[in-house]
Amino acid sequence: MIADRRTSVGADTLVETAEGVRDALVAAAGVPRPLVAVALPLSTEAVVALVAAILGDLSVCFVDPSAPEEHRRALVQALHPDVVLDRSGIRTVASSSSSSSSSSSSSSSSAEAREAGYVAMSSGSTGGGPKGVLSAWAGIDAFVPHGAAALDLDPSSVWAEVSHLSYDLAMTNLLVALAAGASLQVSSSLGDRLRPLGFCARVEATHLRLAPRFIDLAAAERVDAAPRSLRVWGSGGDRLSAADARRVFDLGVATVVNTYGTSETIGFASAARFDAGDDLPAVHGALGIGRGAVGAWRTSLSAADEMLAIESPHLPGGYLFGAPNGEYPRWDDPERVLTGDLGARRGEELFCLGRAGRRVKRSASFVDLDVLDAEVKQAFGVATFTAATPAGDLVSLVEGPATRLDDLRRGLPTVLRPDSVPDVLVPVAQLPRLGNGKIDQAAAQALAEGGMLTESPR
Repeated sequence: MIADRRTSVGADTLVETAEGVRDALVAAAGVPRPLVAVALPLSTEAVVALVAAILGDLSVCFVDPSAPEEHRRALVQALHPDVVLDRSGIRTVASSSSSSSSSSSSSSSSAEAREAGYVAMSSGSTGGGPKGVLSAWAGIDAFVPHGAAALDLDPSSVWAEVSHLSYDLAMTNLLVALAAGASLQVSSSLGDRLRPLGFCARVEATHLRLAPRFIDLAAAERVDAAPRSLRVWGSGGDRLSAADARRVFDLGVATVVNTYGTSETIGFASAARFDAGDDLPAVHGALGIGRGAVGAWRTSLSAADEMLAIESPHLPGGYLFGAPNGEYPRWDDPERVLTGDLGARRGEELFCLGRAGRRVKRSASFVDLDVLDAEVKQAFGVATFTAATPAGDLVSLVEGPATRLDDLRRGLPTVLRPDSVPDVLVPVAQLPRLGNGKIDQAAAQALAEGGMLTESPR
C-alpha cells in the first residue's frame, strides 16, 4: 500500500493506476519514451508517477514545488522535459518535442538514444546551477535488492518518508521499499518533517532513512521513546557521528544503518549495521560506513590522497546537465567516481570524514573543517559550520543564542588543536539548510564571510 494523509493506493490497483498515468504522459508528449518533469508534492500521486515511469521505461525528474521559483525554473530549463506533470495536470513544454517539427525530430531521436531512468539531482550544497545525473532503471534494478537487504526490508515493513523525491536519498528510499514489497507512508507536511517520531508513531512505521540533522529534530520532540514499531533508523546524505547514533539508540530504536553513497553513483555503495549495545567504531567522531560493498557497488580508499571512490559497472555515464563547481565528484573511469570525500580505514571498516574541499592549511598543518565541526558538536552539543575566509581566518557559525559564545570560546582550546581553534564565532538562530537536511554550504560560507566583517576576532 502507498498512502498519504488523504489518499491511498493498494497493491492490487497500483499497477493499473500507474499504467493509466504512463499512457497519458506518452500521449501528451507524442514520443514513446518522453522525459517527464514531475512537480508534485510528496504524495501518493507522486509515487504513482514514479511507478508509471518505471513501468513505461520513461525518464523522470522530480521537482520540489515548494522550492523557490527561481530554482524550479532553472531546473526545468536545464532539463528540457517533454512534459510536466503537476497539480494542474499534464502539459507539454514549448522547448520540447512539440515546439516545431525539427525539434520534434531531434527530441524523438534523443529520447530513443537516451537510456531511461530517473534524473538524480545533486544537492547543490556547494552552490552553482542545477546538476543532474541520469540513473538508468537497469542500474537501479541491479541495486535495489541489495539496498533493501542492507536496510533489513521485507514485505511486512512500513517505510516512513518525509523528504521530497527531488532528493536522491528519498528516491533511493522509495525504490528499495517498493522492491521489497513494503508499504509506503509519505507526507509533505512540514510538521511531520519537524517531528519525524510523531509521524512514525501515527503510521506505525518500521523504517526510515534520513540525513543526520533529523536526529536533532527527533531528540527535540521530547518524547519518552521512539514508537515501538520503529526498528531501523537509516542514515545517509552526510557523515553520521557515533554520538548521534547513540542518541538514536537512547530513543529506543534497535538498529542504526549508516549508508554511504553519492548522487552520481545510484543508491549507496557501503552500509554498516549497528544494533543497540554494539561497539561504535569512530574516527574523528565519524561512525563507520561499513566494508565498502553493496551488491555490485564497491567503495575504496585511495592511499595517495585519502579519498573515497565508488566503483560499479552500473554507474551513470556522467552529468546529464550541469557540473560541479570544484574538481569533485568526477569520473576517472567509466566505472569509477572519485567522490571528493576524505576517508579513513581501520581494519576492514571504512569511514567518511568530510569533503576534500573542506581541508585547509594552517600553520604548516592541515585542518579538516568537517572534523572540527564534528568535534565541537561531540564536546559541547552545539551545531557549527566553520569556513575559511580568503585571508585564511577560520569563522564558525554557531547555531543557538549568543549567550553561549563566551563559554564556547573558553572551552574550544581544551578540545581543539591550537591551529584549528576558530578566529571568530558568529551566532546564528539556525544554520542555513537545504530541503534534505544538509547544510547549504554556499549560503553558510557567505554568512561566515559576512560575520568576519561584523564580529571581533578572539
